[in-house]
Amino acid sequence: MKYRELVSFDPVESVIKLVEADQPQEAMRLVKTYVMSDSMAKTLKDIVIPQLQFENSFDNKGIFIVGNYGTGKSHLMSVISAIAEDKKMLELVNNQIFQEAAQSIAGKFEVLRFEIGTSKMDLRDLVIGHLEKDLAKRGIDYRFPSMEEVPNTKDYLLEMMALFQEKYPDKGYLIVADEFLDYLRGLTEQKVVLALNFLREIGEISKSCRLRFMAGVQESLFDSGQFAFVADSLRRVRDRYEQVVIRKQDISFVVSERILKKDERQKAWIREHLTKFSHLYSNMADRLEDYVNLYPIHPAYIEIFEKVYIAEKREVLKTITHTIKKILDKDVPENETGIISYDSYWEYIKENISVRSDPDLREVVEKSNVLEDLILKSYTRPQYRPIALRIIHALSVHRLTTGDINAPIGITVDNMKDDLCIYTPMPEVEESFLKTTVETAVREILKTVSGQFISYNRDNEQYYLDLKKDIDYDAKIQAKADFMDDDMLNKYYYDALLKVLNWERPEHKTGRRIWQYEIIWEDKKVERYGYLFFGAPNERTTAQPPRDFYIYFLRPYGNNVYQGEIEKDEVIFEFINRDEKVDEYIKLYAASMELAMVSSADSKQTYFKKAEGYLKAIVQWIKEHVKECFIVKTAGEQQTIQYWLKGKAAEEHTVKEFVDMTASACLSAYFNDKYPYYPKFYTQVTQENMKELFKAGLNYLAGRKNELGAKVLDSLGLLEGDMIAPEKSIYARHYIKLLENLPEKHVLNREDVLEYLSEVTLDKEFQLEDVWVTLILCALVYSGHATLTISGHTFDATKMEEIAAANPADLILFKYCQVPEGVPVKILKKLFEGLGLPPGQITNPNTREAAIEKMLVRTEELTKRVIETQQFLISNLALWDKLAIDEATKENYKESLKTLKDFLDAIKQYNTPAKLKNFRFSEDEVASSLANIEIMQEILNIRDFKLKVDPYVSYLTRTCMILSDDKWNQKVQKVRVEVLDKVQKPQELTDAYIKEYVGKLQALKKEYISIYIKLHKEYRLDLNGDKQKQKLLESELKHNLDMLTCVSDLIYSKPYEEICNRLLKLKTCFSLIEDDINMSPLCPHCGYTPDEDEQPVFGEVEAIEKSMEELFYQWEKIVLEILEDEKVKENIALLDKPQRQALESIAQNQRLPDKIDSQLVSTINMLMKGLDKVEITTEDLVKAIFKGGPVTVSDMKQRLNDYIDEMVKGMDVDRVRIMLK
Repeated sequence: MKYRELVSFDPVESVIKLVEADQPQEAMRLVKTYVMSDSMAKTLKDIVIPQLQFENSFDNKGIFIVGNYGTGKSHLMSVISAIAEDKKMLELVNNQIFQEAAQSIAGKFEVLRFEIGTSKMDLRDLVIGHLEKDLAKRGIDYRFPSMEEVPNTKDYLLEMMALFQEKYPDKGYLIVADEFLDYLRGLTEQKVVLALNFLREIGEISKSCRLRFMAGVQESLFDSGQFAFVADSLRRVRDRYEQVVIRKQDISFVVSERILKKDERQKAWIREHLTKFSHLYSNMADRLEDYVNLYPIHPAYIEIFEKVYIAEKREVLKTITHTIKKILDKDVPENETGIISYDSYWEYIKENISVRSDPDLREVVEKSNVLEDLILKSYTRPQYRPIALRIIHALSVHRLTTGDINAPIGITVDNMKDDLCIYTPMPEVEESFLKTTVETAVREILKTVSGQFISYNRDNEQYYLDLKKDIDYDAKIQAKADFMDDDMLNKYYYDALLKVLNWERPEHKTGRRIWQYEIIWEDKKVERYGYLFFGAPNERTTAQPPRDFYIYFLRPYGNNVYQGEIEKDEVIFEFINRDEKVDEYIKLYAASMELAMVSSADSKQTYFKKAEGYLKAIVQWIKEHVKECFIVKTAGEQQTIQYWLKGKAAEEHTVKEFVDMTASACLSAYFNDKYPYYPKFYTQVTQENMKELFKAGLNYLAGRKNELGAKVLDSLGLLEGDMIAPEKSIYARHYIKLLENLPEKHVLNREDVLEYLSEVTLDKEFQLEDVWVTLILCALVYSGHATLTISGHTFDATKMEEIAAANPADLILFKYCQVPEGVPVKILKKLFEGLGLPPGQITNPNTREAAIEKMLVRTEELTKRVIETQQFLISNLALWDKLAIDEATKENYKESLKTLKDFLDAIKQYNTPAKLKNFRFSEDEVASSLANIEIMQEILNIRDFKLKVDPYVSYLTRTCMILSDDKWNQKVQKVRVEVLDKVQKPQELTDAYIKEYVGKLQALKKEYISIYIKLHKEYRLDLNGDKQKQKLLESELKHNLDMLTCVSDLIYSKPYEEICNRLLKLKTCFSLIEDDINMSPLCPHCGYTPDEDEQPVFGEVEAIEKSMEELFYQWEKIVLEILEDEKVKENIALLDKPQRQALESIAQNQRLPDKIDSQLVSTINMLMKGLDKVEITTEDLVKAIFKGGPVTVSDMKQRLNDYIDEMVKGMDVDRVRIMLK
């Protein structure tokens, strides 16, 4: 049975052009031959048809058809547009779903099709150009204005459609454009933005009229990274377009239903044939019908093909066509599937011209060729050589699907077997045997090529082309690993364990593998200190100083079972429940590291990199199995981490966290026995954060309440709600009792409550750290139970801010504490009167606490005002060209404000009735300090005045530099004097006065704006003037003058350059409005300055145009006179016919053509330089060629060339004209 007999082969070879559908016969062929899957039909029904139809109300949008080269994108658009144009085409559609859905658009459109080639034109101009031509053919005369003349294009498209509807009242207008993405890629960023904006406009008007737009693109425009720089514009386009993507299954359908179409008899034969082998391939039985429909192409072929990146266009349908052509007359093998897979595509890739230009592709081809040569010459299993070559080809193709040619991604043995349908005669026709055969073939490949350019990724079990690999390091590592002893394996297991634990701290004793270690006592949320040791308890030397616990990790390899007694403070981790995989990883890691130690620099780095990979695998394995792989032993029990942690084991944690939590669970009972009164903290306490927590607690005591401080104080029992209440704490009550029991005038020394044990200082009663004891005593200072003396300085309840600001290390080293030693009512009354508060409250003990609250609120308000005033004094005090406050006055002001602020800050500390006992200010001090409030108000008056007038001062100052008018400068100067005078009298700067004066400044500013706008109009072109200028720049008159300047030795171009410079100097600005000048005294659009050396623009464009016309007539006269010259006339006779006719026409009409082109200029220049005439005779020509006898064709050609070369020797051949006498 030949392949030809199994398929009704219908090749896809020609490239379909969209515009072919303009011809009715060709359109019929395209509709008839298009093979459409049901999935594509449903997509068209759900997306395309609703967007095209116009009979039902719908938010119509534009459409993008997305598909790679050769996937049928142009064909699909041809089909849709042909049906939209002619209802009869529906009869030719071979899909019922689409046929029924397309009824709503069939024959209801006039269609314009075009392809966008290589062009730098703006998309708007390109599309409109096609539109205007098409409309003209239809008898509709419409011209779109240029982009520079209009704010948008939508209005004109709607206007155009109104004319279209008059001619075609029942039709829509469908525009179809192809090769759209290639066009956009060639544009500049600015043109891309303009193109996207035009696309958006077309998409937007689709809902307002019957214009529809459909474009073909090679990949989704919205997902392409190439256009990330215009993401915002793309987003707005996306909102007005739908896209249809030609997917892999659509391509497969075309392959099966057109190129490889089969009848039921053919399918039955293929089905029966493949069934014999389906048990060998993991997915063939389940997808048998896919294999039958695509036979002899493997379903994986199309999937891999679509992922391959190469520089040239990929055309899957054409490639499959060419592949099938080669085998049509070959026999289908009876003893294997006969399926062609993606490995066959490698030959096509190697022949592709892009191999020479793409460095990545070239490198893959070169390395693949090396492997292929080695297999052909040295493969040790000849019977497997065809399989080996197919695997090399498949790896090579797959290398081009990953984006990065060095990525460790490839194909597994199962992929090779199933996706290539590898087969070889076997004694046992079983899948497992076939897989073993493929594995053998792969091993032999690696052996034959000595590991070059092929690697194995253990993480995903994939083989891949490794383009940088030229030594088989893996084989050397494996050989070393097979002979690693137990001591080495233990050594590198411990190295891996450090990595797993992320442990980088230096050893406590170098070389002993012992480290100081900390874990969290979970019951109390506090850190405990101990040791981590790699080895058994009987191998550990005595660690100093003694600590709370010891964690051991035993050696896993060799006979190292620990049989000794386990103490209550010991936890042992034993790596028992492990599998062969992790053992192999540890061996390979150890081998790699050992080989790295003895290798040269290049190899050393490779081995280290390999070791890094194996180490990563070990770490990953332990992470995945940490809950079961370690047996954790204590004094009375041994279990897995899973058991010890119970519910916590289900949570996500690092390996170290699992180890620490397990150790904490094992040691919890021991810690509780050792520290029975230790508090449970509401936030985790570690060595690193202990001082931070201590400071947070002190800040809370000082009035700066914070969540962290509250948690610390609450943990020590010092809070009731959010109020500090030391009497609630068992620890504070103990110290209160000690203070109360002291004899009179005695103190409680530091040594009375703390003792030094094993490098830590602890409380004698509760074994609390000294930092917590100090915090408890500070709480007693706050409550008035005690004072605390540190380095000769005593802190009482009024000095909590000082305590909080002190160095924690100094506080912890306090010397002693003691019990402290009624309220100055008259002074406090004076204070309240000065603050503007009712003094009666502070004199009554029952309302004293509420009075303190009011005092604190008032002092805070005044403090904020002082700070605002101080900031004003250090800001820019310049007002016009002088200071609003002179330096001497400013320094006096600063001193007054500082005195006021210091006083306000000082009285804030008296925030409890108990602290008022220590009020230290006299009556005179209170009065003098509060007098500064009035001074502060004077400064604020100056600030408010300056803030209001500053913008006008700045603006008017700039106007004097812009307008050179003396009268204007005098007006501004008068206002300046008034302002500087008034600011020296701050007591008069009331709100009413400031408002009145600002009104005067506003009027002056308005006067300037009026003057400036009038001048601006005289010296800048408005919109009409700019149009005249642009029209002249783009006129044929200017073009002709530009061309004539290229006539050498004839035209003197300097007058023309001067005229052009006059034109270019004319500046345009028609955007200025009064609001612009309100913000800045200069036009923000053109920066016009009135005293610039410029001329008024009125009538200037017309004058320049007249000068150009006069100059053109002068130059035209010169050219005409030259053409009348007799010698020139002789040379005209020697020109080509078109050149001669052009000059004769000029001479006859006595005028230059309406539009002068470069050809005419070149001809005139040639005439000016002169032409060389060479005359030959027939006799001389015959002699030179024939020389009296017959001549061969090649000799005749050579002799003719030699004769011509001789005749023009020494001449400029471009100026030579040969004539026959």
